[in-house]
Amino acid sequence: MDDKYAYKTGDYTSQISAMDANHFALEGCGANGFTLWVYMAKNNHQWGDLWNGEDLSIFSVDDKPLPLRLESDPATNKSASTSTASLNHSSPSYSQSQTSSPDTLVDPKNLQTTLSTPSISSTQTGTSADLTSHPGYRAAEAYVRPSPIATVGNVTSYGFDLRNATFTLLLTCDKPATEDTPTEVFLPEVHFPREGSEVDVSGGKWTIGVDDGEGGLIQKLKWWHGIGEQRLTVKGIKRRQGTAVGNEEEEGYLEQCQQNRCGVM
Repeated sequence: MDDKYAYKTGDYTSQISAMDANHFALEGCGANGFTLWVYMAKNNHQWGDLWNGEDLSIFSVDDKPLPLRLESDPATNKSASTSTASLNHSSPSYSQSQTSSPDTLVDPKNLQTTLSTPSISSTQTGTSADLTSHPGYRAAEAYVRPSPIATVGNVTSYGFDLRNATFTLLLTCDKPATEDTPTEVFLPEVHFPREGSEVDVSGGKWTIGVDDGEGGLIQKLKWWHGIGEQRLTVKGIKRRQGTAVGNEEEEGYLEQCQQNRCGVM
């Protein structure tokens, strides 16, 4: 795409926008699952998917993986973020939630370090390289998205607004969630670090924690809610697409020209 502009600069804005548009449409149409093509374990910037000149893989050995700093404590099984709400409708704290934790999965400082990417050469691939300040994963911001895992009730709608880092979920429930069967949402820490995310619910209580019961550590939001129409909104870290964390300011005209992305007439 764009004559391999992303490989030369580390700026995957075009790929992110295209991937986000596809996923946003899938979420909006209510599709019950989909398959994303393709994952190629040996993809590299020089030869692509190693077949027919295609270069469609979401993974490449020449790209940097997403920052994953998940940790679980099986002894305490405590979550870093927990609501203070009560399921008792007569309680003053009912449907009032907040994040409260000194711990953090990812903060701006370690994100900027982890989201660095190897510099790219057209004559060398699959080797270590000096790091630059650009993010290096292949449009992963767009396809690593929050989504419902299990819901108590029927999903009315859900979606992720990448630009504003906001996830919304609407449910219609004929029975309340129980202690053993809450509504569960996959909440990727790259968009929603425990410290810095805001959760708003129509009612009930919620908690954010790390679960290793799915064959790997993933961050989940669990929500215990009542019957009727229920709404969940989670706001995470908002940043300009295709830029390294800590460098989110919009580029000016001069900077764009210096990157040969516009012409002077």
